[in-house]
Amino acid sequence: MKRTNEQWLAEAIARLIDGAGMRDRLQSLDIKAWWPELAGPMIARHTTAITLRAGRLTIAVDSAPLRQELTFMRAEIAARINERAGKDVVSEVLVR
Repeated sequence: MKRTNEQWLAEAIARLIDGAGMRDRLQSLDIKAWWPELAGPMIARHTTAITLRAGRLTIAVDSAPLRQELTFMRAEIAARINERAGKDVVSEVLVR
């Protein structure tokens, strides 16, 4: 008897990740791994935390002048991350 509910492994894993609510956490880990390359070593050195929740990326830095600079670069940061991810992952960037 042949089964009719076949699915690709990638589809099954994607459903499992979405069902468990782990999508944002996994994408946040990807962004943390890409951050030194995307932002540069100096900015990465002063970044204390990166979190992603519901398309909102929060970047915490330990320098007020750098915080100001990154605030002006929010659209560029989102564009770089979305380009690297190959889809719209970040819709808003907050710098703290």
